[in-house]
Amino acid sequence: MLKGGIIMNRAAIKEDAKSILNAHFSFFFLLFLPIFIIEVLIGWFGYGVFERPMVLTVWTNLNSLLSLLLLLLAAGIAFVCIDAMRQKLEYEQPLQKSFTIFINGDYFLGTLLIDILMWIFIFLWSLLLFIPGMIKSLAYSQAIYIYRDAIDRGERIGFLEAITQSRELMDGHKWELFVMQLSFLGWALLVVVTAGIAGIWVLPYSTLSFANYYNELVIQQNAEIAAKAKNITSNPSDSEKTD
Repeated sequence: MLKGGIIMNRAAIKEDAKSILNAHFSFFFLLFLPIFIIEVLIGWFGYGVFERPMVLTVWTNLNSLLSLLLLLLAAGIAFVCIDAMRQKLEYEQPLQKSFTIFINGDYFLGTLLIDILMWIFIFLWSLLLFIPGMIKSLAYSQAIYIYRDAIDRGERIGFLEAITQSRELMDGHKWELFVMQLSFLGWALLVVVTAGIAGIWVLPYSTLSFANYYNELVIQQNAEIAAKAKNITSNPSDSEKTD
């Protein structure tokens, strides 16, 4: 498919996300509230658990379930953030929107199975070396968003096809995304220093930023496809000219 492309303006992408967040902070606080609560529960229940071996097995199972719930909730909330950056979001009922992933069966099943497939593929690549696994995680990073957009357009798309389209979308952008991820390390440190309190603002900010990044990737890809189609139309092949 299309390769390379224009380098994204990371500062502008993050600034747009910050503007949306600051304008609707109360909405995003409530939208992310279930995630904050689950993270607190994980930390609370896990405190001192290794000093009580009898409850270790129960905690391990509970932690796995809570982690899966976090993964699914985060995906659904990311969908909401994509809509926010597209100016398509109604800033109402934030707590209900927190559970977007469970309201739509296609969203839930697709996200779950795509995440499982991605984990398997990344794990297998990581058996070779750490770096190939990291590269593949960047290449697959947009798969659930691509799947969700296809569902919203009424298109049927396979789970593997969504991963393939993500690889194509990220062709020439993997390093760019990696650098953008690194740009949040300072914010992550702030969350640690403030015992998680700063996460109330940092988590929505980073989620909106990466949602905006995906939107910009799609816009750029669509523009390149349109330009390529226009070029083909205006410059027919020699064989077509002779006909």
